Amino acid sequence: MYNKDQIYVFINKALGFAAGYQAQVAVSSSAEGLSRIANSEIHQNVFEDRTSLAVTIIASHKTSSISTNVLSDEGIQAAVAEAIANLALLPDGEETMPLVSEPKEMETRRFSQELHDKFTVETRAQLVAEGLSSITEPYKAFGQLSYRRSASGMGNSAGIRRYSDGNSVRFTLLISDDLGGTGYANMSADSLDAVDMAGTFAIAKAKAEANKNPIELEPGAYTVILEPLAVNNLLGTMMRAFNGGMVNNKMSPLTDKIGEKVFSEKLTVVDDWTSPYSPGLAFDGEGTPRTKLTLIEQGVAKDLAYDQASAKKAGTTTTGHAGGGAGRRGGASPANVIVSPGEKTLAEIIAGTEKALLVTRFHYMNPVNMRQAILTGITRDGFFLVENGKITKAVRNMRFTESMLIAMNNIEEISSDRKRTGASFIPGMKINGFHFTGKTSFSDTGEE
Repeated sequence: MYNKDQIYVFINKALGFAAGYQAQVAVSSSAEGLSRIANSEIHQNVFEDRTSLAVTIIASHKTSSISTNVLSDEGIQAAVAEAIANLALLPDGEETMPLVSEPKEMETRRFSQELHDKFTVETRAQLVAEGLSSITEPYKAFGQLSYRRSASGMGNSAGIRRYSDGNSVRFTLLISDDLGGTGYANMSADSLDAVDMAGTFAIAKAKAEANKNPIELEPGAYTVILEPLAVNNLLGTMMRAFNGGMVNNKMSPLTDKIGEKVFSEKLTVVDDWTSPYSPGLAFDGEGTPRTKLTLIEQGVAKDLAYDQASAKKAGTTTTGHAGGGAGRRGGASPANVIVSPGEKTLAEIIAGTEKALLVTRFHYMNPVNMRQAILTGITRDGFFLVENGKITKAVRNMRFTESMLIAMNNIEEISSDRKRTGASFIPGMKINGFHFTGKTSFSDTGEE
């Protein structure tokens, strides 16, 4: 992979070939080592070193973007020439936004040498082997452990330069017995002290051991205790509602509700790239500095995420949350979501619950009606009945269909312990009246 100076050379060459045009260039470089686990063995070690360059040429009502991984002078020149030539083939669209011109330089440096030194291919294998030693028949482990270094740069013909680098570890683990009873856990870490392989193995193993002989429940409204992964599944989709463009177009469930109490007063959510709990980039895909957003404050919907185009339509300023490069219409969305904690741990919430369903995570998540924030999905890899403060039985997986405007008003408790999940930092939640609308033949236990 390439360093800052090398990435800036590529950017400067591309901008030179685009002289006379408004242009933005982005370079992404990464090196990733990955160990795959199947049947409680490392069955594959792979390494990939990848760099790509994307150039965007901007006219008054159209943009043309081309990507290439051919980084010779000839390859970069050809990509620029193709992007320029394509402008003539494109119809006029909406007015394009001006290139970001200030500040001239910004950097986000998040590289951990400690993490880099620890996660060689040999030490990855050792860490996996130590975890696998705790897995005995009839259980087997499946998953992957990856270590990734990344560096990216951006520049445009208005003179800005942006650079970021970092490294991270990701671990996903599924443990299954011979009948297919599964338990799932994952881990995301950007520093060595956040790595907990043993804990991840223990969680997945305990869920797999408990996930057998499921009972079948009828569809209906239940009190649920959602672990952080399940909460993140819901919030990850719900955060689209905070896209300023969607609110402008009256496609968001928050249309005409900004400044009003929309959710439970127990819920406070911020987007903060500076937080150690969810570190992110100082700038967005257009090169604009990111700002901190208070998305929900004690149930009140407050800030929205804007890029330049949606901000102009709304008569406000961009918040630095553009997802794509200059002139692209990827829209804006929260990037580093942090939910404020409650007072009890998740274990204490479970212990104090008379009856509820405990959800590890959801899958096959889809919006049914985004305007009403109605989502649907299926439980997976650990769905249990809680009775008198204890997990007593596995439950056959069920489909939920629920409006987040309703569910997030029915929060009874939020856990004090939180989990890093991707770029988010999420607690567990206890929610009343959560609607399961169908049974499913899908069973973690392999029973049909």
